[in-house]
Parts: sequence; C-alpha cells; structure tokens
Amino acid sequence: MIELVNQYGDEILAGLWGTIMLVSGGFLAGALAGIAMAFLLISRRWLLRWPARGFVELIRNTPFLIQAMLLFAAFGVLRIRIDPMLVGGAVVAIYTAAYMAEIIRGALKSIPDGQWDAASALGLRSLRRFRLVIYPQLLPFALPASVNLIGTVAKESAFLSAVSVAELTFSGQVVIAQTFKVFEVWAIVGILYLVLILSILAAANRLERGLGWSTHT
Repeated sequence: MIELVNQYGDEILAGLWGTIMLVSGGFLAGALAGIAMAFLLISRRWLLRWPARGFVELIRNTPFLIQAMLLFAAFGVLRIRIDPMLVGGAVVAIYTAAYMAEIIRGALKSIPDGQWDAASALGLRSLRRFRLVIYPQLLPFALPASVNLIGTVAKESAFLSAVSVAELTFSGQVVIAQTFKVFEVWAIVGILYLVLILSILAAANRLERGLGWSTHT
C-alpha cells in the first residue's frame, strides 16, 4: 500500500482536493439559497410558500445520483458544454439548499414568537431585526444540523464519480483501472473520506465550544 501511495498519491490527493472544492463551494452556495428559501417556507403567501415546499420535497425525496444524472443530461440535451466540476457543484448546491431550507425553517420555528414581537416593538427594520435579535438565537439550533448536513453532502458527493466529476472516488476508480488493486485503493479512499468528515465535525465542535453553546463540558 505504501508503494501505491508513493506512485499514485498525487492523483488521489488531487481527487481529494476536488471533493473539498465541490463540497465547500456547493455547500456555501446551497446554504445561502436554503436560508432564503426557509423564509419562503414560512411565508403567509401561498404563491411563495408552495413552490418552495414543492422544490424541497422533490429534492429531499429523490436520490442524489438521479438528480446529478438529470442535470448532466439536461445540459446534454440543450447542447451546452460546461465543466463537469461546475455541474457537480450545482448538484451539491441544489441538494444542500433543500435540506438547509428545512433546517433553517425548523430553527426559525424554535424561536418564541415573543422574540419577534419584541424586536418589532423596538422599531427595528427587517434586516436589523434578523441580524440583532433572531440570528444570534438561530445559530444554536441550526449549526448542529448543518454540520451533519455537510458531512452527508461530503459522502453523497462520491456519487458524482458516476458522471465523471473528478473528485476523490473518481480518482480512486482511475487508479484501480491502472493498478487493479481494488482493496488497497478503496481502503485509502475510505480513510481519506473518514479524515475529511471527522475534520469537519472537529472544527464544528470547536466552534460550538468557542461560542459557548456546546452541551459538552
């Protein structure tokens, strides 16, 4: 296995970097879209609420791989040539947006109505009300679920290898095709995924402790 790492380590690490770029960029874009969509989900206007609800249910109840294949196929039908990494990032963003919208909606619902009323009574406008009063209370509810989501997204991104996105699993498949060392390559790929996801969880736990709302002592 050491010889395999020495010979193909750069190729595997390039795939790991591709996964990091896909997950970080796609998750950030999807998280921002999900936050905006959460407010549509709690809107009193059904013209805003129901399309958002339909999108969330569609994405949450269909497989990630099918979503990726459909999006890649759509670009093919439209004869639009685009970097597979960008399409993969878009798939990650769409997937993230649907789940993040539900996370933020639940967090918003967890904030007592009195907090909204108190902020309105202070005469704060919508953005200042959210930034000064709602947002600080939102984070403790939303962060743990968001961390779990980014871990899930990192694992789901492996399916993008099926549509030739140059991420970690795809790099593993390329190395296997060259070496025929199936067990060794997948063991290395699995360890790298484990390190990546545990690093995300460790960073999130440190952030929670730093902000003073971790339940751990």
